[in-house]
Amino acid sequence: MPTTDQDMYRPRYHFTAPSGWINDPNGVGFYQGRYHLFYQYNPDAPKWDRIQWGHASSADLVQWRDEPVALVPTPGDDADGCFSGSFAVVDGQPTLYYTGYTLERQVQCVATSRDMLSWTKQPARSIRERPTGVHPQDFRDPYVFQHGGWWYMVVGASADHARGQALLYRSADGVDWTYRHPLFTSPRPTLGVVWECPNFFPLGDQWVLAVSVWPNLGAHYFVGRFEDERFIAESDGVLDPDSGAFAHLAMQTPDGRTLQWAWINEQRAQPLIDADGWCGALTVPRELSLDPQQRLLMRPAAALQALRGAPVPTTATGADRGELLHFTGRCLDIEATFTLHDHHKVALTVLAAPDGSEATRIEYWPDARRLTVVRARSSLSHQVSHQNVVGHLELDAGEPLHLRVLLDHSVLEVYANERLCLTTRVYPTLPESVHGSLSVEGHAEATLQAWGMGSIHSDRQNHQ
Repeated sequence: MPTTDQDMYRPRYHFTAPSGWINDPNGVGFYQGRYHLFYQYNPDAPKWDRIQWGHASSADLVQWRDEPVALVPTPGDDADGCFSGSFAVVDGQPTLYYTGYTLERQVQCVATSRDMLSWTKQPARSIRERPTGVHPQDFRDPYVFQHGGWWYMVVGASADHARGQALLYRSADGVDWTYRHPLFTSPRPTLGVVWECPNFFPLGDQWVLAVSVWPNLGAHYFVGRFEDERFIAESDGVLDPDSGAFAHLAMQTPDGRTLQWAWINEQRAQPLIDADGWCGALTVPRELSLDPQQRLLMRPAAALQALRGAPVPTTATGADRGELLHFTGRCLDIEATFTLHDHHKVALTVLAAPDGSEATRIEYWPDARRLTVVRARSSLSHQVSHQNVVGHLELDAGEPLHLRVLLDHSVLEVYANERLCLTTRVYPTLPESVHGSLSVEGHAEATLQAWGMGSIHSDRQNHQ
């Protein structure tokens, strides 16, 4: 297995498991001065199988420390896997709520701890009965929070295995739960058969319900009101287009911010994954807010800037072929702003070879109101995805286009005006595919700054 420094695809500032497989973030929270991040984990192989809960912690959201595995399957409710869930402190005690998986059914389970290192399962507190119409395998991913003197649990489910829904439970003590009713059911059949990983949280004076859509593998959000224990949606939108990120999970920080992580899957053939010995990553923590139009805004958490190194040099080109400047790097934090004066395309290119044989191009087309990550030439390999990633972005009158691009070896997160995020994977094969450029086709002004980025896993370097 290559070391971290030798592996040209392994991210440095996006969280990855020490080895093996990672998928959904679980149980993110803050306790006794540290942030805690749990995650779906298979340490034995870089593929999904008999899922455990991995665990890492951080004092600052920047440097992360691996902790002992929190949950492993045992005979009983979770014999075949410990699926996704959430973290809460109940009467002073750290508590994990998660879905126990067997081939026959899914059950909402509980584990508690005194030290955040060892966890004791509490089978007497499991929720085994499902509401009428909920299939045994459509009942998962509890999200627990407090509001108005009550504990609430939102569980992902399906209405008659036909339409996604989120179920609402209530408890006075976080121990004994009563089913209330569906919190919200999908308003249209295109939003999947099952809703996974529901998040339900206040944002300003509104509430947000974020769901991952199965089997479509998309993520969607609704904004509205929480009244009389029912959610009244007033607007909605796409959280991450084209399935680049999935299984979003939010937490409230001690200073009142809302942060959210999501899972970034691989988009390459399994033999390539097996050779490297690891699979998957998480997004950086994203800070969420709402604009006056109730559009969900997302941006990388400010703490991420602590990883920035020296600014990356840029070279002006004299606008040859529309290219305004060049830079290099494969582990960068990039900020680019375009002031548009016509309807021609503007673009930012990364991970390009000197001869142009490989390149990943981020394009915005004002007429089509379309932001695209063009991957047709992102890799010379035929064992990786070359499908473009597309999102809709309509700029307000006179509004510049601002791109925040997180490039981390094979991970690419593109934030556009904080209203859209395209998340994907790119796998250039050539070591010299490190070149970037900023270009315009018509009349526009553009600026760019970029920084090299450090690692969030400094204690793991050279130990993979």
